[in-house]
Amino acid sequence: MRILQLCTNFRPGGIQRHVIDLVHGLRGHGHYVAMAGTRDSWVNEDVDPEFFHADIFKVSGDGGSVSARLWAALREGLKLRSFVKDKKIDLIHAHESAPALVAWVAAWGLNKPIVVTFHGAEPERIAEFGRIARMTSDLAVTPSHNSAGDLREKGGVPQHMLKVMGLGVQKKPRPPAEEAEALRRELLGVDGTKLVVTVARLAYQKAIDYLVQAAQKAVVRDPGLRFVVVGDGPQREDAERWIAEAGMQDHVRLIGHSDNAPLYMAAADLFFLSSRWEALPITIVEAFQQATPVLATDTAGVVELVDDSVGAVVPVGDIDAMADKLIALTSDETGLQSRSQAALERSNEDRFSPPHVHAAFEQLYTDILAQPKWAKA
Repeated sequence: MRILQLCTNFRPGGIQRHVIDLVHGLRGHGHYVAMAGTRDSWVNEDVDPEFFHADIFKVSGDGGSVSARLWAALREGLKLRSFVKDKKIDLIHAHESAPALVAWVAAWGLNKPIVVTFHGAEPERIAEFGRIARMTSDLAVTPSHNSAGDLREKGGVPQHMLKVMGLGVQKKPRPPAEEAEALRRELLGVDGTKLVVTVARLAYQKAIDYLVQAAQKAVVRDPGLRFVVVGDGPQREDAERWIAEAGMQDHVRLIGHSDNAPLYMAAADLFFLSSRWEALPITIVEAFQQATPVLATDTAGVVELVDDSVGAVVPVGDIDAMADKLIALTSDETGLQSRSQAALERSNEDRFSPPHVHAAFEQLYTDILAQPKWAKA
């Protein structure tokens, strides 16, 4: 098969990691797989010879006015169309709505199936995504059963167009215990007793403001709690201001980007994801791989990952509930130990295995292309 994977951009992020891993998995099975999107540090022409720069970022919600974004979709789609024809692409897989619009333009009249993946969105955008999926694609894929339900009920995507597919998460080796312990001691400082870590882009979706508010309430009851945020993004200055305004400089620390996020997870007593929305967060599985229990907000597929045996789930935006669970989980030493073991065991389930998930996508593409309407002339 000859497959094209489309992303809005290839800066560091969970969607990009999923796409890159999927590409390498399919190439390992002998298929031609190209990538296209706005070039960035993770994927560009120097990193991958089969990369095509289509500036899809300008089609996304950050791309300006509606008219500018529509013009960008037409322009970039026509550029990509030549690549699709030259490379004799059989199937296009777009990840999110802006790539789906560009794929639709690129494939117009070429008899190419389009698959679009919904990786999660704020609730008010689900209806818009559903409209775009119905217009542009032949199948809508999502990693979460709850997200599939949202697309059906709020987005109007018919059941026959929906498919739930897992996200393979590459195994990150567990760092040496002495390295994790050394980092833990450094981050706790003299007075810290429990370490709570999040790995997230500093952006509205990830709700670092909620994390700071919950931390502020929790440390009143346990001054030994320390919070570390690993990641960077457009809300860096906002996050620094939230921490200062809350008087939490001694309790909440922004690390910035790290190439060794698993080490921070391994050093933590608890992983905390305070997001406003998610589909199926890869970082939760990565925390499980480091035997770290998880507290997360009740967004789409989170409840398909987290239960009482490995942590807890709280309502989105419920600061009091977040603070209560932070205290309950970190103060229960026996519970932390049992949840740590359960988290590690959960990380080994097939649904997170890259070979298992990549084989499922390979079969999905094969089944689609076997349909008579996509048969080659």
